[in-house]
Amino acid sequence: MKNTTEKSAATLPNHVNLEKWEEVGYTWSGSVSPSQFKRLLDIVPEQYQDQPIELVCELNKQGQLLALNLSFTGDIWTICQRCLNPLNIDVTHDAQLILLQREEQQSLVDEADDYLLLEELLAEQPENKKGDRLLPLKKLVEDELLLDVPLSAKHDDCEMAVVQVGEIVEEEAENPFAALASLKGKLS
Repeated sequence: MKNTTEKSAATLPNHVNLEKWEEVGYTWSGSVSPSQFKRLLDIVPEQYQDQPIELVCELNKQGQLLALNLSFTGDIWTICQRCLNPLNIDVTHDAQLILLQREEQQSLVDEADDYLLLEELLAEQPENKKGDRLLPLKKLVEDELLLDVPLSAKHDDCEMAVVQVGEIVEEEAENPFAALASLKGKLS
């Protein structure tokens, strides 16, 4: 078993150089907050954007496969789509992403496992134009957190935040065939 090298960066790095860390392993642990992620800023109210989420990232080889293990502990706040008040979502969970070098390796992965093709993932990164193999760690962490937030987040027991102004007057709809009924006797 190879030793894993723990990175002691104060903040979550944007990328991990696979050329350097793929064989020896890589670990990063610390706190992240929604304020560090562009797409989370859109769904987290400003007063909760600095709430810490504990994170442990481990990149290691498992046989022929490369795995990224993510362990989250904490909460994300968003707005309830029903009452428009803050809503706390527990994001405590572990996730494993298998990083396949080639599409042919899919047969090595269980159907229930989440996997990504490194070739496609690395091609999406503008930083990799020079032939570098930079894994977008920060983007993958953000993707995983976004998956925890429901598309339409709601409290289990809240009322709709709608205030009715005035009375609703129900008008009887005019029957479009009423004019035909009056002609019925005249045409015979």
